[in-house]
Amino acid sequence: MAKITQQAIGPEELKILARVSKDPFYFSTFAWVVNPVLGRVKFDLYEFQKAVLYQFIKERFNIILKCRQMGITELIALWCLWVAMFHNNKTINIISIKDTVAKKVLRRIKFMYKNLPWYLQTPIINGRPGEFGSAQEMQFSNGSTIASIPTSEQAGRSESLSLLVIDEAAAVRWANQIWAAALPTLSTGGAAIINSTPLGVGGWYHKSWVDAIQGVNGINPIRLLWNMHPDRGQDWYNEMAKALGPKRTAQEIDGDFLSSGNTVFDMADIKAIEECLVDYPILKKRLNGT
Repeated sequence: MAKITQQAIGPEELKILARVSKDPFYFSTFAWVVNPVLGRVKFDLYEFQKAVLYQFIKERFNIILKCRQMGITELIALWCLWVAMFHNNKTINIISIKDTVAKKVLRRIKFMYKNLPWYLQTPIINGRPGEFGSAQEMQFSNGSTIASIPTSEQAGRSESLSLLVIDEAAAVRWANQIWAAALPTLSTGGAAIINSTPLGVGGWYHKSWVDAIQGVNGINPIRLLWNMHPDRGQDWYNEMAKALGPKRTAQEIDGDFLSSGNTVFDMADIKAIEECLVDYPILKKRLNGT
């Protein structure tokens, strides 16, 4: 639970804090993100985002095949922040394709953090006041850290990790070496999220996806189709396809390096998910690494 130092916390705030520390779905109702058109908006999760968040709780290793602009980077930011603030001594590394992207990912987490109510903010102990950590790392008073780093051959070599995120994994150089180096650090109960749009066949991300849907590498596959987003219909797709052309549409919208649709995570029926949201023994067990 967060350590509150700014001012005295009241009974109602304490009740909210206690629930938020156990429930990432409830936590999401206090989160704000930046919409490219509307600016600062509440992060109201779509049903498919709730389904993905539940997979983060349920499964240690997840690989996501998605189209663009599905809000998954924001969802991962939410999950990283919740894990770090409400669980002691968690080490989270987010690996991105280059330094500018790594800093951008961390800025999203910082934006989410600074827009939380004060009584939900676990204090940050590094960086200058108002900066919410350094350009690449947030260190919390409970011993947890979130570091966002650019790809390198050494990126996966660290102390034991609680959570490794590889963002836009299909474009990450040395992804195979990073994953091989990271696996031993995750062996004590750590988790991983591999997130990307497709970028051709034959690379580490493509192989990991194929192995995941065949059930041979222990990674949970999640496929997000463009029409799962409630604001996107056929007219939107036609407009994007016309603007992007066939090749870019296949990559950015269709996610089509695999055409099989019957071996991936079925997002069509999410009724059972709502019944599982209070399954906190699973959540507690996984986060404790047991």
